[in-house]
Amino acid sequence: MKERPRLVLALVLALALGCAAPATRAGFDWGGYEESLHRLVRNPGGLDAYGAALRKTIERNPDGTRVPPGLYAEYGYVLLLSGRKAEAAEFFTKEKTRWPEATVIMDRMIRACAPPPAEPPAKEPS
Repeated sequence: MKERPRLVLALVLALALGCAAPATRAGFDWGGYEESLHRLVRNPGGLDAYGAALRKTIERNPDGTRVPPGLYAEYGYVLLLSGRKAEAAEFFTKEKTRWPEATVIMDRMIRACAPPPAEPPAKEPS
């Protein structure tokens, strides 16, 4: 019976200390991702505005620590759709570096950005 008040006190103390602990990380900066994606879905012609919103979020986090998973890849895909393959490959590489679990898909996207292999010269008839 004497142990019960001590257990309750220990639980209350643990709860209070847990709530008072500072956050170890500020979290990701999604910027206006949700709103800009919604606008893109409602107006598929607004790809440039969507890309600009993604770029703004990325630029707001120059060290990349608060860029959420998938944002570099999403921006890279927008660049790829716009025909800017070299820039797209850069952002796919950033995604791969920041989030190693995305390596397989990012390698495929990087290959999609590469120029097609040159055809070998045609052999002259003998």
